Amino acid sequence: MDKNNYCVIMAGGIGSRLWPMSRKAFPKQFQDPLGCGKTLLQQTFERYSRIVPPENIIISTNVEYYAIVREQLPAVDEQQIVREPAFRGTAPSIANLACYIRQLNSKANIVVAQSDQLVLNENAFAGLVGDALDFVAENNKLVVIGIKPTCPETRYGYIQAEGEPARGSIFKVRTFTEKPELEFAKVFVESGEFYWNTGIYIWNVQTIIDTLSEHLPEMMNELETIYREIPDRDLRREQAYEIYTSLPTTSIDLNVMERADNVYVSVGDFGWADIGTWDTLYGFMPKDCDGNVIMNSTVLKYDCENNVVMLPKGKLAVMQGVDDLLVIDSGDVLMICRKGSEGDVRRFLNDAKMKIGDKFA
Repeated sequence: MDKNNYCVIMAGGIGSRLWPMSRKAFPKQFQDPLGCGKTLLQQTFERYSRIVPPENIIISTNVEYYAIVREQLPAVDEQQIVREPAFRGTAPSIANLACYIRQLNSKANIVVAQSDQLVLNENAFAGLVGDALDFVAENNKLVVIGIKPTCPETRYGYIQAEGEPARGSIFKVRTFTEKPELEFAKVFVESGEFYWNTGIYIWNVQTIIDTLSEHLPEMMNELETIYREIPDRDLRREQAYEIYTSLPTTSIDLNVMERADNVYVSVGDFGWADIGTWDTLYGFMPKDCDGNVIMNSTVLKYDCENNVVMLPKGKLAVMQGVDDLLVIDSGDVLMICRKGSEGDVRRFLNDAKMKIGDKFA
């Protein structure tokens, strides 16, 4: 493996669209919703350990989740975990991580990965990411992994490619579109020019720092000053904590990828899904003969089809004549609603916080 290749696993989110299973105190990336015996974080770490040296994998998480990460990845060195004191979006997080990794290796090529994704063909995925790492090592380009869409999905962003490939399956990006309406998604799929945006990014460390400095100069100046002037790691982290909470909440997509002129898409087909909603989870879970997904729960069913049921251990559910429901009991929250209502799930959570408080968040 190339010692200049690194991976950052983003593991600080709350996963609100999978509420009430995913909670602020214990988000989905630290759980095993697929029932495979390993959490999403553990699966992600193993996936990228096949691509970059395991000691070059950095876990980015909220300071509140540090102990959970240590417990789930005990072989990871403490210096491989970067703790953030507040959620400020992907741009500040990636900027801070780029400064941190450049101090470790000024020639680093980095893949930024999400901690809640499913990959079915690990070999094809490893080959695609490895090729993109080679590409950014030789070119001052930013690469995002794109997936050929199988349907007009409205929950994913789309990337439009243009022209002939710059290398293999790597094309220059023409446009980004965030979660389009269904009619636009149909047009995108039929055109053959658009790909799902996985949110997996690959770049050289200096390329992303230069690009961030161009588009978010004030933020980068603050961070680079800290990393340049404070050699002590603990003191530097304390200083970074102090300014981090004052940074604007910004997205790497909106503020960098959609504005930069050196962005490329590497197109792959390796069986991918973002485990971000109950509907997505339903699609990948094993089902009974009536299409029901029963997540490690005890259920008696009578004339029921296409439901998702999750109960605490020791609880029994009796269901008759109901179809297409989410029945999710996390112990202190019971949610019963229609499948396909991912927007409503966030509304339910927000209403609970507004009307009752953060107890059930």
